[in-house]
Amino acid sequence: MNLEAKIKNLPDKPGCYIYYNQDNQVIYVGKAKRLKRRVASYFNRAHNIKTTRLVREITNLDYFVVNNEKEALVLEENLIKKYRPRFNVLLNDDKSYPYIIITNETDPQYKYIRKYDKKALRSYGPLPQGSNAREILMTLERLFPLRRCKGNLNKPCLYYHINQCSGACFKVVDPSYYQEQIKKLDKFFKGDVREVESNLKQKMSAAAENLQFEEAQRIKDQLNSLNFITTKQTVELTDDKNRDVITYLIDEDKIVFVTLFYRLGKLLFKDEHIQDYYEQDTQELLSNYVNQIYDRNMLPNQIIIPQEMDFDNLRESIKNISTHPLGTIEKTLLRLAEDNAKETMTKTKLNSQSFTNNEVVILEELQSILNLEKYPYHIEMFDISNIGNEFVTGSCVVYKDGKPSRNDFRKYNIQIEQASDYERLKNMLYRRYQKALVEKREFPDLIIMDGGIIQVHAAKEQLQLLNINIPVIGLVKDDYHKTEYLLDTKENKVVIKTNPKLYNFLSSIQLRVDEYAKSGFRKKQNTSFLKSEFEAIPGMGKKRLQELFKNFNTVSEMKLASPEELNKVLRNKKLTDQLVDYLQNREL
Repeated sequence: MNLEAKIKNLPDKPGCYIYYNQDNQVIYVGKAKRLKRRVASYFNRAHNIKTTRLVREITNLDYFVVNNEKEALVLEENLIKKYRPRFNVLLNDDKSYPYIIITNETDPQYKYIRKYDKKALRSYGPLPQGSNAREILMTLERLFPLRRCKGNLNKPCLYYHINQCSGACFKVVDPSYYQEQIKKLDKFFKGDVREVESNLKQKMSAAAENLQFEEAQRIKDQLNSLNFITTKQTVELTDDKNRDVITYLIDEDKIVFVTLFYRLGKLLFKDEHIQDYYEQDTQELLSNYVNQIYDRNMLPNQIIIPQEMDFDNLRESIKNISTHPLGTIEKTLLRLAEDNAKETMTKTKLNSQSFTNNEVVILEELQSILNLEKYPYHIEMFDISNIGNEFVTGSCVVYKDGKPSRNDFRKYNIQIEQASDYERLKNMLYRRYQKALVEKREFPDLIIMDGGIIQVHAAKEQLQLLNINIPVIGLVKDDYHKTEYLLDTKENKVVIKTNPKLYNFLSSIQLRVDEYAKSGFRKKQNTSFLKSEFEAIPGMGKKRLQELFKNFNTVSEMKLASPEELNKVLRNKKLTDQLVDYLQNREL
């Protein structure tokens, strides 16, 4: 996609944009309340000399989406410090965004600092430029006074006389006073700004009545900055942990993986990986992606992975530091990663839009080859698989207008005495279309069977039994399990390898129906059920349950483990005894 198309398709969301030159060097990083409007403004209006030079050098762009303007401001600083783009002047030094802190002293005081202080009693921030942090600090000093002077002056200081000092200048202040003030401050920075707003509005009204319009405007600016300063952000965290947040998104025939890299608490990098998706086991795909990421990257302190992902396929070193989003911060970070995955998927789909007519051409060609009366808008394909040699699963994948309609995909548990695929297919086809008759659902324009004459006859027999007329064809595989030819509606062999587009389309459906049956859905369902079942054991919280399933992949493994091995994970003798008792009385 060219630069103009990328700009046109940017989202109207807050975020940061990154401009690249022809050498793929980052030349500028910017922030925006609305990415699309801000980036477009570079190219649709006149600018000063510096900006004009910048625009001339831009050949490509990338972007992050975030939750709000505050996150965009913090991320901008992190990216500028990482890339040091030559067109960025502001923030291209070692300064950091400010914090308002409370010192960790007997008589604490406020301080305005430029670097996160681990030793502070409280740290509120980071507070990006535009937040009027110094003005807010002055307001807090007036409304929630702490020590404002040096202390131990043996007499009240000036600030005490105007009710802006705790009195540490001349007396011993009760610790409960500071505790109460800090409690109010915590509420304020969590978003409860009602008391501050009320106080400022009174002062603004008084200033306006006294014709002090500049003072009134200054107070109004402070009011406007209150919501900004208390907005939560997840781009920069108040710890120095290295965290990676990994998620995925499936849409039509693509799967996207995204990793957000937090280093020393700051979001700095994003990794994107896109590939074709044929209903493979997402557990396996995601595990492979995660393992590959850390073949070439350092391990962080924590890896956050989606709730539905198991730990079994992860390497031991990765498993030990991985977690599902159990806490509020982890859930919020995962949502941010999911937002970026959606944007990556959007970009991918836009990049492939020029090929959208391919499916129509292919389906028209299929209609012609098979001499079908109707354009095959709705196609259904069937297959039978033995999963783990434990049970038989039938699968049906549905395509509409040449694209997979994933919500219509179905799996069928087949438990019949007859052991042949012929009988199993008959069972599945009858169940599907007998139910379609009852529910008055639309029938497909074409049925494809994964197999040859036997599978085609199984389908035709059941359709005849139900008095339904749908064209049926078969896709036959070679000895290497790849599509070889099709059987048309008259059961004639048709070679399709000479038609690459049609061949690739049909073989992709065949691959998808095969993978869908083997996607391990039962394992996921059972694991999900077991986890919720285990949570009923008193004291078995989500964190402990997660550690349990990290160390024991199945209930059978837990049952075979000794109480000592279980307690090594749970670290609670009473809970271990309860689990052992539960496992002994549970029928597997």
